[in-house]
Amino acid sequence: MYDAGLRPETQAEVRTVHGRVLRVDFLFRAQGVAVEIEGYAYHGSREDHRRDVARFNDLQQCPGIRGILRFSAEEVFHSPERMLATIRRTLG
Repeated sequence: MYDAGLRPETQAEVRTVHGRVLRVDFLFRAQGVAVEIEGYAYHGSREDHRRDVARFNDLQQCPGIRGILRFSAEEVFHSPERMLATIRRTLG
């Protein structure tokens, strides 16, 4: 993203409506857009999947978060231009 001229915060902290602190991979705070990169190695079990779904729902409800983009690690490495185009469209 940096080479493409995008400057999000990395590992940015946000708080849920219940006060839980979450870290997002990348955050365009002014626009309220979070970007998460999903690697299969960390999401391979049923429990991991359940936890990810709950976290995603909590993240959706954080004050200041207006949109969340999720990309697979494979997409990041094999189709970065498509990922960057999606981010740019979302940011407006």
